[in-house]
Amino acid sequence: MASIPPPPQYGLECLDRRTVALSDGTVRTYFALPLEPPPQLRQPPIFPAPHLGPPGPGPGLNRWIPPLMHAAPPPGPPQKRKREGQSNGGAPGESSGRQHQQHQKPEERRTAKQVKVETSELDAKALESSFLKMVRVINENTEVKKNYRANGQISQLRCVVCNRDSMDLHALLNHSYNTRNPELRADHLGLHKAICILMGWNYSIDPVNRKAYQTLSIADAEANRGDHILWPPTIIVENTYKSNNDGKKDVMTNKEMDGKLREMGFAGVSVKPLVGKDGAMLVTFASNLAGLKEAVRLAELLEAEGHGRAQWVHARGLTPSFVGGSNPMFVKVDEKGEPTWVLYGYLATAWDLDTLDAELRQNVVIKSMKELDLSE
Repeated sequence: MASIPPPPQYGLECLDRRTVALSDGTVRTYFALPLEPPPQLRQPPIFPAPHLGPPGPGPGLNRWIPPLMHAAPPPGPPQKRKREGQSNGGAPGESSGRQHQQHQKPEERRTAKQVKVETSELDAKALESSFLKMVRVINENTEVKKNYRANGQISQLRCVVCNRDSMDLHALLNHSYNTRNPELRADHLGLHKAICILMGWNYSIDPVNRKAYQTLSIADAEANRGDHILWPPTIIVENTYKSNNDGKKDVMTNKEMDGKLREMGFAGVSVKPLVGKDGAMLVTFASNLAGLKEAVRLAELLEAEGHGRAQWVHARGLTPSFVGGSNPMFVKVDEKGEPTWVLYGYLATAWDLDTLDAELRQNVVIKSMKELDLSE
């Protein structure tokens, strides 16, 4: 006797997204089992991210914009509650949209058509502008950024666009990705992308499945965070100390740091202390491609010496506090036997905004490295 095959395994990614119009005119979304059992491996995904332009390298902006799930309801009297597959007051299988159009006035039909066009056509520049705005909102406030990274364990997670509360980041991302408000759609999508990059997730995948969009390589996650830099090009230099006569450490002066940079082959830069962060300085280059190339060269030089961003985070994590010249990760002895403090440095990105003071945050601009041609 043949054995009975096991029932098909249904996951959230195998469910069908359906809609129902309520009596107040709103449209609600829900998930239901498909009419036919899905195959074990469904290709392509149920919610593919569309391309709005020529594909570029990596998960760029053109792969980020999701399809418009629902247009705003047209003006007029609220629709009655209906069952799926049944029109308002009609027989099952009858098209509710066609029946509604027959009872619409010509002015209402034109208005509804305009609403659909306005919500479905999203300008790429407007989306990028909304994304940069959300990056500022998240990264200018250390507490807000910490709460996002802690998945709302510090305080209640709230959408910064419409002030809606969410129980966790997964719910917040689904809310921002599938918003139906045409006026706030760009800002919601910008928030979705900003949170994904902050957490190291894939913003080009529909967030309906946790494992799908939360799986991204470390290299791709770091590339996403490193793409948007502060302008003018700025290097954050850490561990800018010197030893005094008492064997203790003092912070280097601007003049001493400028002289150190000249010895390394970098002249014509602006040096100033990073307010609120002991032992850190900002080295600002010219606001042009030549200045950016020099900033990148300095960052790559320190990275090659093992004194970049990742090495600094690692060193500080192993040694939260250190004294004098007792730690070789922070102090080295030269040929004359004199201690020299090891400089760490990295290119400042939008995700470093919370380390700047209020005045600097207002003066800097966020730019994408992908949009800047360094080959000129």
